[in-house]
Amino acid sequence: MSVADLTLSQVADAIRKGELSPVEVVEAVLERALRVQPRLKPFLWLDPDRALDQARRRAREAPQGPLHGVPVTLKDLIAERGAPFTCGSKLREGVVADEDAEVTRRLRASGAVTVGRAHLHEFAFGVSNENPHFGPARNPWDPERSPGGSSGGSAVAVATGCTYGSVGTDTGGSVRIPAALCGVVGIKPTYELVPRQGVFPLAPSLDHVGPLARTVEDVALLLEVLAAAPGRYTGASGQGVRGLRVGVPRGRYWEALHPGVAARFEEALRCLEAEGARRVAVDFPWEATSAAATALLLVEAASVHVESVRARPDGYGPDVRDRLLVGLCLPAERYVQALRARRALAVASRKLFWGSVDLVVTPTVPIPAPRLGELVTEVAGAAHDTRALLTRFTNPFNALGLPALSVPCGFVDSLPVGLQLVGPPWEEARVLAAGAAYERARGPLPRPEA
Repeated sequence: MSVADLTLSQVADAIRKGELSPVEVVEAVLERALRVQPRLKPFLWLDPDRALDQARRRAREAPQGPLHGVPVTLKDLIAERGAPFTCGSKLREGVVADEDAEVTRRLRASGAVTVGRAHLHEFAFGVSNENPHFGPARNPWDPERSPGGSSGGSAVAVATGCTYGSVGTDTGGSVRIPAALCGVVGIKPTYELVPRQGVFPLAPSLDHVGPLARTVEDVALLLEVLAAAPGRYTGASGQGVRGLRVGVPRGRYWEALHPGVAARFEEALRCLEAEGARRVAVDFPWEATSAAATALLLVEAASVHVESVRARPDGYGPDVRDRLLVGLCLPAERYVQALRARRALAVASRKLFWGSVDLVVTPTVPIPAPRLGELVTEVAGAAHDTRALLTRFTNPFNALGLPALSVPCGFVDSLPVGLQLVGPPWEEARVLAAGAAYERARGPLPRPEA
């Protein structure tokens, strides 16, 4: 096994024990990244000399944190001093960050080494990672398919061993969707648990910053660094799910679901039940929550870009520009109604967690990875907008600000799919412990060829 194929936790432990040096580790992932980049394009910027300089400095230092010498990447929406800060847009060509985002500063303080700027959908406003300015990132299981977005490059880099962890953003599912479609783990934490200072906004009341990695343990360790909460999540990983009430939405929730994904989800539920969890059918107002999230997203994104899209509309890719223009046309009343609906739905979700269940579980996405350029996908004999399908099970939890984890739960037509576990606010430890218990019970899964 190559050093690049180890998990983040394994590499951190080996560096701490002196079994590997930061330089050896960075050289291994850079060799992998340079081999993968031409085919799958997980990075918008890769600077081996810069990464090796950081690794040599780490090798001369005494370990200063839990990620000492460990290579990680940042989505090119998160400021990193001295690195490009394009947000995936030609409008920001040549922009270089002059200071670190707060999460970047925390990663540096933990001893991490940054090895590249991860590819993304333009301004994070999309879920396919098809970028008209830089070309698409490609799914490592089938390069003709989407890796999901908008943090698609992060998921591809993690899945192929180009990095041990990556930090992305999630406004409607942009960490969890690519995690599911690429077969890695990703978490959207509670709203504002991880600071957004220095992260270019998409829709500020929906934006979350969260990590992707290969295992739940790795994601928990990264989240401890990002949230400045040492020991809070890794320490809970052995708690298991015995006695937990696991809520499964019923009704129209399941109308647009690929039968293979439904089968993998049922297998995952039975696995949780075998570990001691109890399945509970629940009514969850996902349609209303999703509608509120969509209205908030369109209006807030348009507000962020209003001056730029009016002055330079042709500087945007067609898909992003069209959504921004829709947002500019929505009446203020629609936004106010969405805010009111979100408050009422948040109360309903709190009552659900207080009185009926400990977790809610769903598939992360209702379909396997679509082909690049696929705008309409057929499910159960009906045609559906592909973008709406991909966010169907994720964007409600952005509106509610709840912690949501995606864990691989098997394959459909040789493509990975994910299980989503959602908890009440600030209960990341519970969500991660349940994800770790499922991951142990599920057993190892294959990884894509690098």
